[in-house]
Amino acid sequence: MEPRGEVFVLGLILSIIVLVISVMISVWARRLTRNLSDYYVAGRSIGAINNGLAMVSLALSLTTFIGLTALIIQGLYVAVAVYASFTAAFIGLMVLAAPYLRRHKSFTTMAFISERYDSKTLRYISVIVMMIVSVLYLAGNLKGIGIVFFFLLGVPEIVGIVVGGLVVTLYVTLGGMYGVTYNQTFQTIVLLFCLMFPVAIVMRTLGASGWVFPPLGYGDMVPQMTEAVPHYFWAMVAHPVVYIAIFLGSFFGIIGLPHFVMRFFTVRDAKEARWSTVICVFLVGLVNTTVYATGFAAVYYMQAEGVDIPTAAYDYVVFILVEALAGDGWLALAVAGSVAAGLSTVSGLLMIMGAGLIHDLYGTMKPEVDDDKKLKLSYGAMFLVGVAVIIFSLDPPEFILEAIMWSFGIAAAGLGVPIVLGIWWKRTNKYGVGAGMVVGTLIAFISWIMIGYMGMDPVDIPFPFFAKYFYGPLGWIKVISVAVPVSFILTIVVSWLTPPPSEDLQRQVDEMHGWPDVDPTRYNGKGLPITIIVLSVVIMWFMTTLYDQFPK
Repeated sequence: MEPRGEVFVLGLILSIIVLVISVMISVWARRLTRNLSDYYVAGRSIGAINNGLAMVSLALSLTTFIGLTALIIQGLYVAVAVYASFTAAFIGLMVLAAPYLRRHKSFTTMAFISERYDSKTLRYISVIVMMIVSVLYLAGNLKGIGIVFFFLLGVPEIVGIVVGGLVVTLYVTLGGMYGVTYNQTFQTIVLLFCLMFPVAIVMRTLGASGWVFPPLGYGDMVPQMTEAVPHYFWAMVAHPVVYIAIFLGSFFGIIGLPHFVMRFFTVRDAKEARWSTVICVFLVGLVNTTVYATGFAAVYYMQAEGVDIPTAAYDYVVFILVEALAGDGWLALAVAGSVAAGLSTVSGLLMIMGAGLIHDLYGTMKPEVDDDKKLKLSYGAMFLVGVAVIIFSLDPPEFILEAIMWSFGIAAAGLGVPIVLGIWWKRTNKYGVGAGMVVGTLIAFISWIMIGYMGMDPVDIPFPFFAKYFYGPLGWIKVISVAVPVSFILTIVVSWLTPPPSEDLQRQVDEMHGWPDVDPTRYNGKGLPITIIVLSVVIMWFMTTLYDQFPK
């Protein structure tokens, strides 16, 4: 897509307002930061509503605005699978992890893994995994900010990446977790308003009778859609393992994504953690269905009006629709909302990266350093991390959703598995977690290097036993259905074959679940691990079946 022929003044003004308010919030929040706990977890004082809105801003990154609509146009049912799995993942987060992580009272995912398994080595490994996941996630979202600036000003995407990255780096460095939290709450409100209203106007222009509520507003347009595009509601011809992989990556990836987990360490108690997730699930579901309506509207518009939008411009489709069907005023709102979406996610990722480097890495290597010095170092670390990520993001992926999905898969295999087993199975030990984390992460990360970075065909990568089965549309996603099961299997089997964790470590499991006593048999049975192993083996075996039934 070509940029606008002139500077979009109104959109630029609203975007600058969002940027200025974000910095002002962090300047104000800095007054609340008095110690290390304030800087990293906002003094564990955030309520459910505030935290829930902040979580929404993490979930609804720029991928929501521009990445998922592109997938809807290209992938149809795969997009539905992404939405459903992503929403279900938050329910899994609420049921399997949220309240238990809060009771553990750690600062970060890396701290939880280290303390639950009593291993400094695992802390170092988890910091490395966190950095890989965060940089991939950041690269996609910073490219999104670059896209917005390209559309606004007609300048290269690199300008938006640098400007957006520096603004976020500034307010994260200044305000710490208080600044990040209140900024994310503000940006969620902006995002909701600036997405729902422009899409409603688009639906009204297209003739949808239910345009007032965009998630369901296109119902009466379905007959025309099926007539114009008969295949629109057909399932994508892909091996079912594609959908299983999307579910595994979303479900355990959300639990493993460190910037999501860090939000649970900021709330007052386990009840607030649970209710903040309920709020997040509701709003994420509302927005995701609205975005699906946007993708529906885009396909309908292209068919009804005979408009040809090139594949390379699918990431811009929200802006194209709003400009063509709603006008510049609504377009300005959409632009401001997209800027807010990009800033909110980037801020959370920078926060966890800075915390990982200072609290988890430096703090472990130099335990004698007091909290005041760590706090001072944190400011510098946040700034340096922000600059480093900007430099890395100067060569972003072609489609931002691809980088996000890879980061989910790596997070699921490397961090989600040890978190879930650490909460629900006492027998899990550091040896099993080390084996599962390293191998699971390497499977996903090396596959990304070969497929996502080097551009190799998935079926040509040197992957023993499974590479030939990574065929078909989005075949690379099947990597997740190997990495996550292998991580589970290794963690469980190696834990069984090595000495059990100490009684003190097993006691943590009872404490996380809120039990006043300690029962050695509680969360220590064989049913759960055996079930997980069986399901993991079945998933990997299923990938090797039906080879001749789907296009290569």
